[in-house]
Amino acid sequence: MAVHLGRAEPHHLSTVLELVRAFHAEEAVALAEERRITAVNALLANDHYGHIFLIYAGEDPIGYLAVCFGFSIEFAGRDAFIDELYVIPKARGLGAGREALVRLAETMRDSGIVALHLEVEKSNDRARGLYHGLGFTPRDHYGLMSMSLL
Repeated sequence: MAVHLGRAEPHHLSTVLELVRAFHAEEAVALAEERRITAVNALLANDHYGHIFLIYAGEDPIGYLAVCFGFSIEFAGRDAFIDELYVIPKARGLGAGREALVRLAETMRDSGIVALHLEVEKSNDRARGLYHGLGFTPRDHYGLMSMSLL
């Protein structure tokens, strides 16, 4: 499936929120609506934090990618974490997610990002295969750990 990415801006808020709500419902992400809106607005309004890209098939948005920026001594530069990737159910299995990730990697590389990271469920063999085929490699000696400060 031929897709392209479009950088979401503040006027895309309702479209982005609709997709984020669908993703969070599917993944059972428990997040208060007020906090969801605040987080999405922060990414839409501040390039320092990251970007949200809408995934388009033609003129229609079929998903989104949320990318958050950081810096890595190990990778010797600015890196990015793919925080969320969502493709609507009717567009799945057609290569949209793969193509969106290829386009994202090109965009990030052109922007000076030196490494992309993501998190994937260990039991999700399909996603792990997709990511591996695109060049993502597991870091078997490391595991992502998180601590909420709120």
